[in-house]
Amino acid sequence: KTGGGADDWRCEGGLLWGYCRRMETEGFVSAENKDRLPEEDEEDNDDWNDLERFQNFMVSQHPLRRLVCVRGLAELVHSLSVEDALEGILPMLEQAASDEESSVRDALASQLAPALKNLLPRSQPNQVAKVVALVWPLSVSLLQDRDQQVRAVAEDAVIEYAPLLPRDLIESPVLECVVEMAHDGAEEQRITAMKLLGELSFALGPDLVMRGVAPEVMTLAEDPMFRVRKCAALHIGKVARWSAKGYAVSDLFPVYLSLAEDEIWGVRKACAESMSDVAASLTPDVRRSRLLPLVETFASDVSRWVRNAAFQHLGPLIATLSADEVSPQLLQLYSSMAMGKCNGGAGDNEMPNFCAYNFPAVVLTVGKEGWPMLQEAYHELVKDIQWKVRRTLSFSMHEIALILGPELTQSSLLDAMDVFLNDLDEVKIGVLQNLSKILSVLDSESRSRYVELVCSLEMESDNWRFRHLLSVQLGDLFSLFSEDVVESELYPIFVKLLRDPVAEVRNGAGQQLGQILRRLRETDASWKDEFMSELSEFATDDCFQARLTYAFMCDHLVGLEDGMFDAEGFQRDFLPQLVKLSSDKVTNIRRLVGNCIVLLREKKGFGSQADVKECVELLQKDTDIDVLRTMGKNLDIGITGWRLNGVASGAEKDLEVKGKLAAAS
Repeated sequence: KTGGGADDWRCEGGLLWGYCRRMETEGFVSAENKDRLPEEDEEDNDDWNDLERFQNFMVSQHPLRRLVCVRGLAELVHSLSVEDALEGILPMLEQAASDEESSVRDALASQLAPALKNLLPRSQPNQVAKVVALVWPLSVSLLQDRDQQVRAVAEDAVIEYAPLLPRDLIESPVLECVVEMAHDGAEEQRITAMKLLGELSFALGPDLVMRGVAPEVMTLAEDPMFRVRKCAALHIGKVARWSAKGYAVSDLFPVYLSLAEDEIWGVRKACAESMSDVAASLTPDVRRSRLLPLVETFASDVSRWVRNAAFQHLGPLIATLSADEVSPQLLQLYSSMAMGKCNGGAGDNEMPNFCAYNFPAVVLTVGKEGWPMLQEAYHELVKDIQWKVRRTLSFSMHEIALILGPELTQSSLLDAMDVFLNDLDEVKIGVLQNLSKILSVLDSESRSRYVELVCSLEMESDNWRFRHLLSVQLGDLFSLFSEDVVESELYPIFVKLLRDPVAEVRNGAGQQLGQILRRLRETDASWKDEFMSELSEFATDDCFQARLTYAFMCDHLVGLEDGMFDAEGFQRDFLPQLVKLSSDKVTNIRRLVGNCIVLLREKKGFGSQADVKECVELLQKDTDIDVLRTMGKNLDIGITGWRLNGVASGAEKDLEVKGKLAAAS
């Protein structure tokens, strides 16, 4: 299913046989009657609409048809009214939920959330209740499916769509059923219940969490099966986070402390992974006195898996604290990951990666005042042998620079920046992508050191993506450097990038024109007339790429918000050349000009101008379909249009197209 009509179903007919062949080899459909399409002994009426095709395919004897049908559920619901979905779609899904093929049940589970995210906002309150009455039993069936993969997908679906429901419907039937599952004799069902209780707590409100969720969590935390206790340890923080702080401290935190001492290392590991959620639910004094000492306990656990989890989640934990809660001992423990002094065990090579990934959040928490305690660790990470660690730091350098400010950035980060700029392309690209943000933190003297770097990027021939990164930052760079640098270096670079052989680079540069023109207006640059003259040459260039770039720049300027759009400047400097391009021999240029003119007509004062009207009339008489559609002509041309108009043969199709084009012009 690719579109809205019968044609769109039929156009995949050629693919279905190949798909069925592949399904045979995977054991999905029977290999009997290999010379016969599975669909041949069932009706497939070309006159069916999408809803009728869904209803017929859902009861098909062939698994492939049922699978294709279910996979198109969300798209189909999007095209129907709420009433049609309630009457013609949702009641039939019960068959898919009990389908003998796990692939069909899995597809249904994956389609429920996107379908309901479209359907529920359009529904009236009484319709929402009907939707839940039809869909929730399906979800329960899928949550109890014999296939683990189906259960997992169904869990994610419920977590995604349940928060969209009114509070009363979440409480009943959703929460009631989940609580029943928490008392089920099957271990898998209790695990599913614990996961849902944790993930849905944020949508329930503190009262319902304390009344209906927390007691079940406490019970499951004492379950005889360690996998249930492990799930409770992993999600208890989420429950505590959405209950009242006093209740979290008095009732749920002791349960967490008990799980942290569990004899099974997997349970203790889950506690280490949920530290940040638990910390967010506690008062500062309880965090300092009872939770933070637990960090060192996890970090020195007999199981290396627990130790690794403690270090991996130490950064997120610090990010939930206030600066005065972060002790030097805690930062020392965090820094030890970078310097290879932690007790992670055999997985120590992952520790620098954990440290680097969370570094901006930790710096944000402690501020520039805490930088001296992190500086050594940062420099160790810069030299780390693993390029992925250096790449992570490279991509986050601009964030750290904004936190530290000009002085510390210049003294502590510029050496690292120079290292990254001479590193592998995978590392270098992080700095280049955020170059203008980093330079914005520096003073003008330090910034001038990198003019040569900017110029070298324009000459980069091995990797056009570096030129693209430069092109999309030129607007910001024009505002960062002095007038002399802008005129002598950045202005020529901008023009060169507008003629780059790679379209992505040309377009990236063209999108900066609005910012550049604003800078020229603000500074009243002496070379502004020369600049505008050079831009105008693009509109009359022999190379179609240059003319296309000019049209693209005009389109970009017209698309700016009213406060950014300089109507007088556009009228004077761009409109005359744009109008001439409406008769360009290249279709893509005329199409882009048409799009620009359509937008321009909506701007105050342009719609009534004679040259704009003339341009509109000319483009509306164009002979190209795409240009005509851009100008608002609704042409029924294509497979669907031909069939709806009763055109059959190729010759008749050609005549039909020519006739429509002639009528349009």
